[in-house]
Amino acid sequence: MHLNQTRAAAGTALMAALSTILLLLGTFIPVNTLFFTAMAAYLIGYTISRYGLKYGAAQLVLCVLLDLFLNPDKFHWGLYLCLGGYIFLCELVFAKWNHIEDQKKKLRFQLVCNWGLFQVIFVPMLLFFRSFFPVFDMPAGTFLLWLAGQLGWIVYDKAYRVFISMLRERKL
Repeated sequence: MHLNQTRAAAGTALMAALSTILLLLGTFIPVNTLFFTAMAAYLIGYTISRYGLKYGAAQLVLCVLLDLFLNPDKFHWGLYLCLGGYIFLCELVFAKWNHIEDQKKKLRFQLVCNWGLFQVIFVPMLLFFRSFFPVFDMPAGTFLLWLAGQLGWIVYDKAYRVFISMLRERKL
């Protein structure tokens, strides 16, 4: 029993360290900021699928705090908080509330919940943190940014599902 908990804690610490390295790389290589931040958030999903929600939550909190203290650019901290929080909440919904037996209905329910979670995170950012998006100061810009966010969500969520399914198939 204690050996499994020790392995899970060590695995979570390794994933947190790798996530922190990816987050710092995203800061110092500005062209790949979104890619590195998304990969760091995907590792939360890996930790959840391997060790459980409790360890995934610990990794999220640990990485958010490390990024807050170590990363000089606080925009990346907020981006990781949103992306990692989204992954954690999606896995929480899937594990705790999605008890549908039919796989197609289960996937549809999960996608609707994921989209709703994304809207809860993205729309307040769009409305209250306009300084993050200075390019879209015109009135139609908010709608265009919202549409771009929906397309970004589709790509991000699909990439995450492919990443997790590849890991589950290989039993890593």
